[in-house]
Amino acid sequence: MATLSLLLRNPFKQRMQAWIEKRNPLTGGAVTLTNRRLYILPTRFGYIYALMLFILLLAAINYQNSMAYAMTFLLTALGMISLWQTHNNLLGLQISLNSPEPTFAGDHLTLAYQLSNPAKATRYAVGIQYEEQPPGYVRVDGEATGELRLKLATHQRGLYKTAAVTIFTRYPTGLFHAWGLLRFDRDILVYPKPDFDARLEPSLNEAFDGQATIDTTDGDDFAGLRGHRMGESLRHISWKAYAQGRGMLTKTFQGHASPSLNIRWQDMSAPSPEGKLSQMTAMVVQAHQSGRKYAMTLPSIDIELADGPAHYAHCLGQLAIFQQAESGRAFHASHD
Repeated sequence: MATLSLLLRNPFKQRMQAWIEKRNPLTGGAVTLTNRRLYILPTRFGYIYALMLFILLLAAINYQNSMAYAMTFLLTALGMISLWQTHNNLLGLQISLNSPEPTFAGDHLTLAYQLSNPAKATRYAVGIQYEEQPPGYVRVDGEATGELRLKLATHQRGLYKTAAVTIFTRYPTGLFHAWGLLRFDRDILVYPKPDFDARLEPSLNEAFDGQATIDTTDGDDFAGLRGHRMGESLRHISWKAYAQGRGMLTKTFQGHASPSLNIRWQDMSAPSPEGKLSQMTAMVVQAHQSGRKYAMTLPSIDIELADGPAHYAHCLGQLAIFQQAESGRAFHASHD
């Protein structure tokens, strides 16, 4: 019986999901909540309220009490006005989602929703909920824009799509629950969690922490004098040596330069692939923070020596999607 029930339930669920997706297609821009996108049903308290009205009507009919009739009709009108107000609290709102900033696994991801209210009336207690996560609430003043930020816990690296979120309200009486589905076409990139405590191989550790010395006309430590070269600035000439008859000599200094780094998959000491990715992520972060150039090598992927924010994002992005099993799957937030 359980198997039969499951077979009957799954086709219905699939048809409902297809119907919902058809009415709420993916969008890369703003979504306007029209009548077609909104749904409304009584809350649990609303059903109790309707049952109370029915009992009150039966009592008014049985006792032919005009005050009971007046109370029944008054409360019914209140319920009907509440139905209209709850629905109208969402109707016409325009919602957009900013592109989420990449984050590291284990950190919180922030989704920033912009809610624009073209009407003059203020929208109160508007909530947005991502799957089963705790919802956030915002008030949007008339002819103004409000922002609602949802913080979601991440648990696994990869490239994901944002899942559908529910926008809802029960304002003003809590008798009705109005809601709509929002499906934004946004990518979520979660980098591997960096393992800064990893123990590196001795040769790799030496290459990462070592420094090289270079001779330059600008530096911290005086290195000596050399012959003056055409085109060099006169401010670097040793006039004291020139006055002594030693000719045109240029002062040189000794500076320190960090060597470039080649972050290679085969040099990582972790036994598991995820551990290697975490170690490589930590090395990319450290190399970027120290301002040195670095290259990165993954199985079948070679990234040339470079530096800068674009190179940093590219390397971390390749580590995030490395051998990802599924492409374009929805992001499911973990519970703290």
